[in-house]
Amino acid sequence: MPYALFENDEKLSRSFPTRDEAWEQADRAGLVDHENGRPVLQDNYAIKPCPPDPREKKYVDDWELPKA
Repeated sequence: MPYALFENDEKLSRSFPTRDEAWEQADRAGLVDHENGRPVLQDNYAIKPCPPDPREKKYVDDWELPKA
């Protein structure tokens, strides 16, 4: 089952094949704090299951650019 990064209920990232891959990308993006040796997402972020992405959707560096 694919996973992605969400803020509240809005999907912010492409779908990743595993939960671990989504966590790794969030960590690389600087969205993960480490408290008592455990990874914790900042603010209102969450890694959630999601449907696979349609191939035509484009993301930059795995994260969608914010809308201006």
